[in-house]
Amino acid sequence: MNDIYTLTAEVVTDASPQEIWDAWNNPEKVAKWWGPAGFTSTVDELNVQAGGKMRITMHGPDGVDYPNIYTFDEIHPLSQLIYTNEGSEQFDLAPFQSVVDIQENAGKTKLSLKMRFVSQEEKDKHVNQFHADEGSRQLLERLGEQAKA
Repeated sequence: MNDIYTLTAEVVTDASPQEIWDAWNNPEKVAKWWGPAGFTSTVDELNVQAGGKMRITMHGPDGVDYPNIYTFDEIHPLSQLIYTNEGSEQFDLAPFQSVVDIQENAGKTKLSLKMRFVSQEEKDKHVNQFHADEGSRQLLERLGEQAKA
């Protein structure tokens, strides 16, 4: 896939791939790590399998709720998740696909998140309005922390 409109975030964590995988599949943990620093989330549905859904509402520190619906396109246990965000009429956002890679390396785990947008305009909206560049990195850091908790 052409990654011209892709936003990438990467972190390295002490959590093992198994701990990361478990944190992805535990709604209580997802509620604690999904979203940027300062956010909490409510998980209404979590079905981590191809065709499964994740329905989640992020609660921002500004009091705004950000409902999101994702469909898991591909699942490769312990190594990769590919999912599509259906977009948002509320915030005028088109659907986009994300790829999360989980790679063990020298006793640590590298997490990378690629958000693939349909246009530069959509990518810019996510970065400029929602700080998706910093927020994506924070989400991965929080995932690593909750995986170890």
